[in-house]
Amino acid sequence: MRVGLLLIVSALVYGNTLVNSFAYDDELYVFRNPAVTQPTLTGFFKATRYENVFRPLTFMTFALDWAVGKAQPFGYHLVNLLLHAGVTLLLYFVLGLLMEGVPRGDTISFVAALLYAVHPIHTEAVAWITGRSELLAAGLLLAAWLLHLKDRPIPALLCFLLAMMSKESAVVFIPLVVVGDYARGKLQSAQRYAWFAGMGALYLALLWKAQGGRFGEKGFNPMDNVLASLGTQWRILNAVRIAWKYIGLQVYPATLSCDYSYNAIPLYAKWKFVLPAVLASVLVLVLWLWALRTRRTAWILAGAIYLGAFSITSNILVFTGTIMGERLAYLPSAGFCLFVALLWIQLEKRQAKLAWGVLVVILAALAMRTVIRNRDWRDNPTLYAATVRAVPGNAKMRANMGGIYLHYGDLDKAQSELDTALQIYPNFPEAIEFKGLVEARKNNDQEARKLFVKALSMSNRDNGHYDFMVVNLAAMLIKQGETDDALKMLDELIAESPQISRAWSNRAAIHFQRGEIDAARNDAQTALHLDPTNTQAEGLLNELNTRNPVSLAR
Repeated sequence: MRVGLLLIVSALVYGNTLVNSFAYDDELYVFRNPAVTQPTLTGFFKATRYENVFRPLTFMTFALDWAVGKAQPFGYHLVNLLLHAGVTLLLYFVLGLLMEGVPRGDTISFVAALLYAVHPIHTEAVAWITGRSELLAAGLLLAAWLLHLKDRPIPALLCFLLAMMSKESAVVFIPLVVVGDYARGKLQSAQRYAWFAGMGALYLALLWKAQGGRFGEKGFNPMDNVLASLGTQWRILNAVRIAWKYIGLQVYPATLSCDYSYNAIPLYAKWKFVLPAVLASVLVLVLWLWALRTRRTAWILAGAIYLGAFSITSNILVFTGTIMGERLAYLPSAGFCLFVALLWIQLEKRQAKLAWGVLVVILAALAMRTVIRNRDWRDNPTLYAATVRAVPGNAKMRANMGGIYLHYGDLDKAQSELDTALQIYPNFPEAIEFKGLVEARKNNDQEARKLFVKALSMSNRDNGHYDFMVVNLAAMLIKQGETDDALKMLDELIAESPQISRAWSNRAAIHFQRGEIDAARNDAQTALHLDPTNTQAEGLLNELNTRNPVSLAR
C-alpha cells in the first residue's frame, strides 16, 4: 500500500509536466548535442563542446528519447516523471533497511519519502528535461546502496558506475555507504569499500581525460559563478553562506528560480555578513559529530546524506561552474526530508492525530507549490518571465527575456530588457548580440554589425552562443555584399559545427547569389534536414524548384 501511494503521489504531483515543452538549456544538451541526435558509441564518451560536460549515460537516454520521438517533448518528460517516482521508492527502501533497528523506522522512512516525492525544490530536476542527470545519478546511487545493503556487491558496483556515468557527483556514494554501515553497526570488510573506491578513482581518471586534463568547464565564467571573482577564503565563506539559502528553500520554497547567476545572490568580503552562517555551520557539524559518536543512527544518516551530497556541489570543497542551482539539492534533499520526518515522529509519539494532521497539511502545501512551479517550466517565455519576477536583478534572465520579446517582434520591450541586462553586467556578449539583432530588425545595419563584431570578439568556441553569433555576423555580411568574408566564416563554422542549420542555409544563399545551383540546393537540403522549420532553406528550395526543375529531379 505504501509503495502504491508513493507512486501515485509522485505521478499526481508531476503529472502536469507532461504538457511542458523544452526549456532553458534543453536546446544545448538535446538539439545541439551530436551524442543525442547523431549517436555513436565513441560520441557518448566525449565531453560536449559547450560546457565540457561528460555524462555518457544521461546522453544515452536522451538519444533513446530522440530515436523514439525526435523533437516531441512528451516522452522526455514522461521518462523524468518515472525516474522521480523510482528515486522516491528507492529512497523509501534504502532508508527502511538502514533504519531496521530504529523504532518506527519504516514509518519514518515512509514519511521522508512522501516529503521527498512532493517537495518543490525538486521541480528543476524533474520538470526540466536536462535535469535528468540528477534523477539518474540519485536513482542509481540509491540502487547501488540498496544492493550493497542486500549484500550483492557486484550489481552494487555496476550501479555505482552507472550513477557516475549519469553525473560525476555520484562519487559521493563512497563515503555515504561507509557512514551508513557504521550508523547501523554493520561495517563491511575493507575490501568491499576498496572496490567502490577503486571504481570511483578509475571513473574520475576517465572523466579527467575526457574533459581534457581537468574537472569541469575549460574556464569558469564569472557570469555563471560569481564566486570565481573572489579569493579562496571569501569564496569558501560565501559558499557556506549560500548553503544556508538552500536550507531556506527547503523550509520555505515560495520563491524559486532556474538561475542564480550574476547579481542574483549578493556576495560579501566582510566577516559580519558571513560569520553567522559560519557559526551555524560549525554548530551543525558539532551536533552531527555528536550523533556519530553516540551512534544515533537516523540522525547520522540525515546529516550524512545532506552534508555529504552537498559537499561535491556547494563550492566549498570543489569549485564548480555554477554558484547555486536548485537541481543540485535533489539528492541532498533526501537528508533534509529524513530530518523533518525525525522531528515529525517525535510529535507523533505524543500527539498522533495532531501529527498526522500536520503532515497532511504540509504535504498538501508542498504538492500545491510543486504543481504551480511545474507550470513555470512550460516553455522559455514562461520560465524566463517567472525568473525575472523572482530575481529582478538577474542579468542573464533579463537578456533571455529580451530575446523572447525579439522573437515575437516587440522591439521596444526587447530593447528595454537588454538595456537593463547591460546595466547590470556591461560585458555580457549574449545581451550585446541580442541588441545587434534588434538594430538589424530596425534596419540599422552598421550599428548591428558593430554589436555583432563586439559580441563575437568577447566570446570563444566554448560559449554555447558562439555559433549563433557567427551566423548572425555572416548574415549581415551577406546583406552588405561582403560574401567572400561571409563564406569563409560559414565554411569554418560548418567544418566545426555541422549541425547548425542556419549556417547551411546562409551558405546556400551565397551559392545561389553566385549561380552555383547544385551547391545551393545541397546546402539548402542539408539545412532543412537539420531543421524542418528553417524558412530560409525552404524558400530557397522553392525558388530553385521554380527556376531549375530539371536539375532538382537529379
